[in-house]
Amino acid sequence: MTFRPLAGLALLTLMISSAYGQTPHLPPPETVRLDRLQLMQGFPPPADKRIDASNFLNQYPNIRWAFHHMRELLPTRNIARGSGTPYQLPQGEDRQQDINALEFTGPDGARMAFGDYLTATYADATIIMKDGKVIYEAYHEGMPADQPHIMWSMTKSFLGLLATQLIEEGVLRADALVTDYVPELSESGWQGATLQQLLNMTADIDYSEVYADAESDVVKYALAAGMVPAPDGFTGERDLYSYLPTIGAAEEHGQAFRYRTVHTETLGWVLRRATGKHTADLISERIWQKLGAEHDAYMLLDRNGAEWAGAGMNATLRDLARFGEMMRLEGKLNGEQIVSPEVVRSIREGADREAFKASGRDFQPGYSYRNQWWISHNKDGAFEALGVHGQTIHVNPAVGLVVVRLSSHPVATSAHTFPMTLPAMEALADRLR
Repeated sequence: MTFRPLAGLALLTLMISSAYGQTPHLPPPETVRLDRLQLMQGFPPPADKRIDASNFLNQYPNIRWAFHHMRELLPTRNIARGSGTPYQLPQGEDRQQDINALEFTGPDGARMAFGDYLTATYADATIIMKDGKVIYEAYHEGMPADQPHIMWSMTKSFLGLLATQLIEEGVLRADALVTDYVPELSESGWQGATLQQLLNMTADIDYSEVYADAESDVVKYALAAGMVPAPDGFTGERDLYSYLPTIGAAEEHGQAFRYRTVHTETLGWVLRRATGKHTADLISERIWQKLGAEHDAYMLLDRNGAEWAGAGMNATLRDLARFGEMMRLEGKLNGEQIVSPEVVRSIREGADREAFKASGRDFQPGYSYRNQWWISHNKDGAFEALGVHGQTIHVNPAVGLVVVRLSSHPVATSAHTFPMTLPAMEALADRLR
């Protein structure tokens, strides 16, 4: 009998609901407010209010609490901010009331206010900066300002930035084979793929990432990472570096963009092998300390201590705003050139838009994907780091705009939130232009 990893389990909201194009049933946002749910309150909390590693993903609205308490649920490695003075985010004119009332046309053709958009996308915290100054900052649903929130796939953009910088420095070569750095993958689907193809997710492997499909390979990835507990009888790989070599080949590398988190897990392995350092330490030394971060960040680990390079970083809202502002300023902040301006410019160039279009991500029209960043190619040159359940860092260089939204949307895939986010960001840019 074939073992089905999710048989008998309710492991959903890693892939909580539906496939692209379907409309899931969503709880009214006002019914899942943290200040009303009283999750993990009391000493000890009542049984029906307790959250642990076995139920934080599979019972909505548990993620509303879990997403900013991940280090209480799973093993982590710290990303130290160092002992320097935090970079103080300048305060601009308070535009919160004005922005909340800003209207735009949503994907259903109806008018929607920006504040209602944040509610409808289950936002946990939002910050908006214009020309380097904070003009909007809100912590929704009881999220504390000083608690790191899981970033999910926005983590990928940190890894991509580090890799691009190391290429600029000559530590890595974009045209080198992935297996030159990680020979353990010589019999895997990455055999013959270059580092640049890995960065752009155009290396082709036999792997599916469909959050709504209980039989998708993304479930095996989640089990290997320790994202969810393995069910009784599970005989598959239980750590990332055992799992990655089992992924086979598909078609020719370099021909098509297909979004797969395991590409970034492999990139994390490349970075660790090339530098001899943990991913968390690389982020700390090369970005976090230089950024003047206010709080330590951290990364989630598998059972052997490998960071989830594609999904595991956690950071506070204001520190992510610092990071977004650094990207807007082509790598410079806090009086320091943190990454080369050529690195940021290279990322912003984007990649093959036709290859992206063929991937079926119709909710991101005109986009491409380069070095683990989403490039809009719009008139303002906007680009983004994105993560499941609604995580967003949006940078609009032409308008001087940085937006960070942390969220706990019930549905993992961005296909449910991005059709609202795209017109919301366009309307915001036009208001502030």
